[in-house]
Amino acid sequence: MRTLHLPPGLGPKARGLHHGRAFAREIAEIASIRSELAQAQGLFRSDDELMAVAALHLPVLRAFDVDLHDELVGIAEGAGLAPERLVVLNHYTDLKDLDPRVALGASAVDAPADARVRPHDEDCSAIVASSPEGALLAQTWDMHGSAEPYVALLHVPETVDPDGRVRPEAWLLTITGCLGMAGMNAAGLGITINNLKSQDARVGLVWPALVRRVLAERDAVSARDVVLAAPLGSGHHYLVADAERAFGIETSGRLAEVWAEADLTRAAAGFHHENHCLGVEVAKVSSIGPTSTTLERHAWIEASLKGRPVEGLSDLWERLGSHEGHPRGVCTHLASPSSPHAMKTCAGFAMNLTQRRAWAASGCLHGVAPESLPFGRGAD
Repeated sequence: MRTLHLPPGLGPKARGLHHGRAFAREIAEIASIRSELAQAQGLFRSDDELMAVAALHLPVLRAFDVDLHDELVGIAEGAGLAPERLVVLNHYTDLKDLDPRVALGASAVDAPADARVRPHDEDCSAIVASSPEGALLAQTWDMHGSAEPYVALLHVPETVDPDGRVRPEAWLLTITGCLGMAGMNAAGLGITINNLKSQDARVGLVWPALVRRVLAERDAVSARDVVLAAPLGSGHHYLVADAERAFGIETSGRLAEVWAEADLTRAAAGFHHENHCLGVEVAKVSSIGPTSTTLERHAWIEASLKGRPVEGLSDLWERLGSHEGHPRGVCTHLASPSSPHAMKTCAGFAMNLTQRRAWAASGCLHGVAPESLPFGRGAD
């Protein structure tokens, strides 16, 4: 699996430059794909309009975390692209929920909603569970199938902020050019994500930066508080957990709700989440995509977990790779040569938060042995 080890001792901009230069071709390709899809599936009327809206997100990112802002700008520079293009690459799902005319200053009356039925290409399944091996957290990453060739692992060494705050070493599931989509740090804190379709999207934080910022924390309570305080842009479910506690947080552009909490020191504890709301408040401003498999996946995982508690990381990994209900199973296969941008399980990431072990694989997970990700190593 493609892996980038960021060298220790680099500043934020230098980390980004290293990333951008290492995968310049791949970053340009996936940025182009996502720019085209954002226009085909979102409300953007031109690439210029897309870039104008993307640019509005950069000051929000800088105000939230200047280091992550500088790293994203460095990735763009290293790949020879404008920072706005990297915003699209990172923030693709949220941009598709946003009305560009409102973002650029039109009123809701002046910017009527586009009534076309648009394709849906972002679904994931996330599970947190206690087990005899310890606290486990995992997810599939289901996305437009054309993203699979760009799946990567990002290893971030321990870093120290100017104020002396230490950010732990972390492993992240990502795509080339992206700050990170899910991951775990050396303190045993993990985060997974699921997309939610928000009806109150606004210009906000580039969401992979929130994933990275969460992994600067060392426990689930602190991670939960980071998510709740973030200047959100659109809908996601963030599942944050450590060896003892887990929180499920549904968000929209303007709302954040902790809908679930689990004590992972107790037997058979945990919960799961797909791509529809299970809480109350965010559900009022969210919808389900017309081709989403979320309800099928939710029903299968619910029955699976009720039928037999999770026994360990291998058991959880096997469930993520289930082909029951194929092609609309937990491991999803809707993409095809004739529909390359349809949904597909493009990767999976699993963590034992107690033992501080992480596994990952790209592509279909059914019958696939994951790669083990070691902590406590330097860069290649």
